Amino acid sequence: MNTAANVISTIARKELLEQLRDARFWWAGGIILVLMLTALLLGWQQMQLVDKEHAEARAVAYQQWLDQGDKNPHQAAHFGQYAFKPMSPLAFVDPGIDRFVGSTVWMEAHKQNEFNFRPARDATSLQRFGELTMTFVLQTLVPLVIVLLSFSAFTGERESGTLRQLLSIGVKPSQLLAGKSLAIATAIGALLLPMALLGFVALGFAENQHAGMANLYKRGAWLVLGYAIYLTGFIALALGVSAASSSSRKALIMLLAFWVVNGFIAPRAMTDLARLICPTPTKVEFQNGINEARKASFGHDETHPAFVAFRDEVLKQYKVARIEDLPISFRGLSLRKGDENGYRIYDEHYGALWNTYARQERIRAITGFAFPLAALRPFSMGLAGTDTFHQNRFATAAELYRRQLQTAMSEDLIQHHKNGDNNYVSNRELWEKIPALAHQIPEAETAIAEQSLNLGILLMWMLTTIGFAVTAARRLRP
Repeated sequence: MNTAANVISTIARKELLEQLRDARFWWAGGIILVLMLTALLLGWQQMQLVDKEHAEARAVAYQQWLDQGDKNPHQAAHFGQYAFKPMSPLAFVDPGIDRFVGSTVWMEAHKQNEFNFRPARDATSLQRFGELTMTFVLQTLVPLVIVLLSFSAFTGERESGTLRQLLSIGVKPSQLLAGKSLAIATAIGALLLPMALLGFVALGFAENQHAGMANLYKRGAWLVLGYAIYLTGFIALALGVSAASSSSRKALIMLLAFWVVNGFIAPRAMTDLARLICPTPTKVEFQNGINEARKASFGHDETHPAFVAFRDEVLKQYKVARIEDLPISFRGLSLRKGDENGYRIYDEHYGALWNTYARQERIRAITGFAFPLAALRPFSMGLAGTDTFHQNRFATAAELYRRQLQTAMSEDLIQHHKNGDNNYVSNRELWEKIPALAHQIPEAETAIAEQSLNLGILLMWMLTTIGFAVTAARRLRP
């Protein structure tokens, strides 16, 4: 065992020394380091800026709610508030979908609104194309460096005649594979480890009341693990193709073809396929569906049959003949009832929409068994807190807050408004009973559980490529 370990160690040192002597490694490594450092600094600056803007906006919006003055509680419900999604500190690593789905929603009476203020809409086509992020470097450029370092690992030995000599003196193919893998992994690790450490240090300076530091460090550690699995699979794939190919040229062409399909073609193709299999309604279709469903609810229409039925039911319940004789406010009761009817409608339609998004993501993830970026991207966004799941969590929290506010206003009317009195108003004392919306980013364990499928796909892909590399190496002959 010691002899085998010594052989592997010797091969690894020899391969690593050759890489360090190769100018291509220094050029590629230098470019990657500069790009990662630039992406990290730009991402950190953008995350801090947006988080500060959202914090200030939240404070202003809540203060406006408190300072709205004396008015009828129902008018106060229509005055509403804005909710601003808290920025995940890990967004500087993976900004995810935040730029495309919006981060602000207006919470008003009787209506669940969509998110607005999507930065991607205001960006030019050049800005969208040229956006530099840590994820782009790690998901796309680093695998390219691995390909360039590994494509001739075995074919180069065969073409130079050294492979025959190594195998003839008793070096096993598995030892060659292990030594070369260790050398490439060490070289790539030397490039990425400083950035990983810098990222963890940056997290320590993230002043964010929406996620605890332990949660952030756990998420960061799982991110590192996910990318390590992804890149390990690429190393194994590149070495396996090199071992199975008859020439360096063929190995390079095959690996570059896979890199292009994995990074650019497969993600877009699977997105289009997911939309084809599970289409989402247009904004107009979605809103029309809600409007049609709400026609069965009375809202403010006192001539609606449902309103008349509800009124008669309330009068019968309290054993009175007129609304004026009710001991509580019928106005408040009808508003609360109308809102409860609306809640069921919104839950049904928005629930179906989010379920469609989830099915689309599962369809896209299927190709991760062959093209791992399809599984890595949602895994990365999920751990960074910038995926559809986290967007849905905040949307749900904002809607529950809207309903809390709405119910409080209706309950105040029910208890204090006199039937027939059109001049009833409330004041700041009631507004202060509604605390500001506080949303916490879910714990890392929740994100891990949500991304278990993608993590499993990544692990399966890595093990498959390792198996391919071992099989290809075993077939090497002098």
